[in-house]
Amino acid sequence: TGVIAMIDLLIKDLDKEMTEGTQQEKEDQADYETMMRESADKRAADSKALTEKGAARADMQAQKQAREEGKAASTKEHM
Repeated sequence: TGVIAMIDLLIKDLDKEMTEGTQQEKEDQADYETMMRESADKRAADSKALTEKGAARADMQAQKQAREEGKAASTKEHM
């Protein structure tokens, strides 16, 4: 009976470890999915910010060029 009790104890321990392992795997999968979703959101936000910064830079360059052209034309008129 001592051997059977030890085997029963081993079976219970194994069942407990399998249950804990399954639960940990579910939690890890949920964490992974959350991380992937947050990463995708961050990439989308970063891409949008980069696009907006590029457009702002292009606008500033166009304004600078217009001012330089206006200044050049004004300088030619005064000569």
